Amino acid sequence: MKFDDFLFTYIGEMGKYQKIQFLLVCLPTIVVSMHALSWTFASVDTPYRCRLPTELPENENYYTPLLNFTKCTNDADANVPVSEYGRPGITCHYERCRLPDNETCSEHIFDHSKVEYTAVQRWEITCDRSWIKATIQAAYYVGQMAGSMTFGVLGDRIGRKKVFFLAILIQITCAYLIAIAPYWWLYAIARAGTGFSHPGIFVIAVVIGMELVGPQYRKLASVITGLFFALGQVFLGIEAIYFTNYQILHIVIASPALLFLSYWWLVPESARWLVSQKRYKEADEVLQKAAKVNGAVLPENWWEQLDDATTTTSSEGTPTRQLTGADLFKTPELRKRTLVVFFLWPVISMVYYGMAMKANVLGGDIYINFIFAAFVEIPALFIVYLLIDRIGRRFILAGGLFIAGACLLINWLMGDNVQLWMAITQMAFTKGSITGVYAAIYTYSPELFPTVIRNTAMGFCSTIARVGAIAASYISMWIAEQFGKVFMIIPFGIMAVSAAIMTLVFLPETMGKPLPESIEEIEEGTSYRSSHEMQPLSKSTEETA
Repeated sequence: MKFDDFLFTYIGEMGKYQKIQFLLVCLPTIVVSMHALSWTFASVDTPYRCRLPTELPENENYYTPLLNFTKCTNDADANVPVSEYGRPGITCHYERCRLPDNETCSEHIFDHSKVEYTAVQRWEITCDRSWIKATIQAAYYVGQMAGSMTFGVLGDRIGRKKVFFLAILIQITCAYLIAIAPYWWLYAIARAGTGFSHPGIFVIAVVIGMELVGPQYRKLASVITGLFFALGQVFLGIEAIYFTNYQILHIVIASPALLFLSYWWLVPESARWLVSQKRYKEADEVLQKAAKVNGAVLPENWWEQLDDATTTTSSEGTPTRQLTGADLFKTPELRKRTLVVFFLWPVISMVYYGMAMKANVLGGDIYINFIFAAFVEIPALFIVYLLIDRIGRRFILAGGLFIAGACLLINWLMGDNVQLWMAITQMAFTKGSITGVYAAIYTYSPELFPTVIRNTAMGFCSTIARVGAIAASYISMWIAEQFGKVFMIIPFGIMAVSAAIMTLVFLPETMGKPLPESIEEIEEGTSYRSSHEMQPLSKSTEETA
């Protein structure tokens, strides 16, 4: 008997025990989500100007009659006449980086009317130092990339629970260090540390959740995890409105994670992992507790009923050759799929995180846009859940990319003075579409690669996606702020539309088709497995979130 058959015969596919444990492991993803995008508000763009040579050091008054305004904007970030100065909701701006005599300045005065204290103000991340802002956010994704490679291996070697708890400890330590870091480079290192913990918490939560429930609930488990990630963004936006001192905001974000230290006693090791390690007595303790909660009874020495599938062999009985990343490029059809998928992942990651980091790029208030865009992710995830096995992965992916790209390009064509309702609508469609695409590609990508190299392929996909997130950091937090939103909107829009076209032209539909086992099946366009064996979300997706 296979472990799946045994587990769900006696324990059930989604009993009370599974629901409790799945809720517990999902809760930390809320904090992970807040850490991932906290820099958006810790470094929120606030008006500032040069400190005049005649101004005393203690002077912090932003508005001065000694300088001329360069422009004024309303709450929707739309330009208004300078004559509107003084009216409610109107913010006027000065030349940021030069004095009236055209000399550069090294000290600035910030507008504190809406934001109390930012990291930008603390470390003068202004003008020719604005690259630091993007570098700090990029550090998070560099850490996340390293964490993906580290925790994936550790999770298989020392167990899910230990990795999960270790990642929580790293996150808590680095999160408090972020709040008190005296230098920007130390802040960036701590950000990289929280990024490093991200896969250890989020991915292991997905893994534990999917290993607990039956096959028909695994797709829903992935969607629910994404829902908690979206809720984290909603909470972050709300907290940022009320806590406008970046240090206090970081403490507020970090503190709930202290509750997760109790998980050492509340969350058991994965029974599936324990069985794979032949640690049956420990697995029995976990499953007996699950059976008691679910009102079930396990047979004695149940592990003796399990199939021994620990050795992978070929049909001739000899061990199969371990494939490497190079094998993804050796045959034409697999090479085509690999190249297209390796383009899709960084583009999707870039657009998703770019729009999250600069939620007001299409116009509107960054706080309201951020919260609204996060809320939009929730129905987007459920729409994908309902449609992905009906209209297919390929059309969801291409359609979502095209909608996101089209909204961005239309916004650019409409100019700078986009009405608030239109800006929010465009942001909602863009963020909702790219969220759906992100969810769909976790299902679609594993189905494009054969079993013999699927984990390797998905590991590369996860790594290369971080390249897109790093690019998004520099584009949204440096280039767009220095040179204008057009330098973010046009590249994002064009690449999203290009990715949609490439999906339709070069990739096959996989809905309702069995998972390919070998490279030969991919190249011959044939399959040897019956279609009922395919699951919408394969185990390989667990490695990559």
